Amino acid sequence: MSGPPLAPYLAPPARRARFEATAGRAGASLERFGESVEARALTLARLPARASDAEARPWVLVVANIHGPEFIGHEVAHAFLAAAGDGAGHFGALREAANLGVVPCLNPDGYARTWSAEGRGALAELRANARGVDLNRNFPLPEGERRWPIPGSGSGRPGAATYYGEGPASEPETAALCRLVEGLRPHAVFGLHSFMGSFIPARVRSRDAYKNYKGICAAMRAAQTSAGYRRLASRHFDVFTGEQEDWMHHVADAWALCLESFPVRASFGQHLRAPSLFWRFNPREPAPWVAQDTLALAAGALHALGLPRPSELG
Repeated sequence: MSGPPLAPYLAPPARRARFEATAGRAGASLERFGESVEARALTLARLPARASDAEARPWVLVVANIHGPEFIGHEVAHAFLAAAGDGAGHFGALREAANLGVVPCLNPDGYARTWSAEGRGALAELRANARGVDLNRNFPLPEGERRWPIPGSGSGRPGAATYYGEGPASEPETAALCRLVEGLRPHAVFGLHSFMGSFIPARVRSRDAYKNYKGICAAMRAAQTSAGYRRLASRHFDVFTGEQEDWMHHVADAWALCLESFPVRASFGQHLRAPSLFWRFNPREPAPWVAQDTLALAAGALHALGLPRPSELG
């Protein structure tokens, strides 16, 4: 008898139960920091530093599943928490250096809708929150910046795959994350996506900031055990889109990157014509990607912790 259509990925209740169990084993506390449009909990796992002055240590925050069908992001976030609890390798040093926060799913409504639809549907139907908003286009732009009318930068048309909503942080999920970050003041934030197989830093014009992001991405790539991802960035041709990373860098003063798991070439190697949108974004065997991307997160976080905050670069 075959399993669920999206196996080995988990139904929403099983996903939550597994994450709660892992948090317990890791010694993390769970905090409900907000709720989705459909009143599903937004959960943060707090894992304190292994240091006598843990309260004074900086925070590293990992945020996954801002887009409904990108389940692989949640798998990486879950594995990151489990590995941090074990504290082996890079994770031992990371536990000494920082407090860790993990948000396993910022878009639980999109996750649940994707599961109910068995991964079938248009991108706009599965990617967005319950009001049809692409949460990764809903963050406030840095002061003085504007959205350029080019593909992918965000659309003001309801029903578009990148619809940015009625206004900045108009969505409860986005607003809740902004409040959480304003309280934690993390030193580094990593958003987990798929399926470009790349590291995408915040959009910056400063030569020093650009160079530091290059170093973070190089550390992440060096830690990967098989498919090393490339950095996708430009000082001159990138634009502001209302993405999480840009808000985190320019407003919250954190080093912020997007980690896109599962490269395009691997996706098309898995299915030249995917049976559903879900299987374009997610590997049927997630374990190898989860393992290497978890290591990349730890290495990138350690490198970022060795840098001054962006605002201190001058």
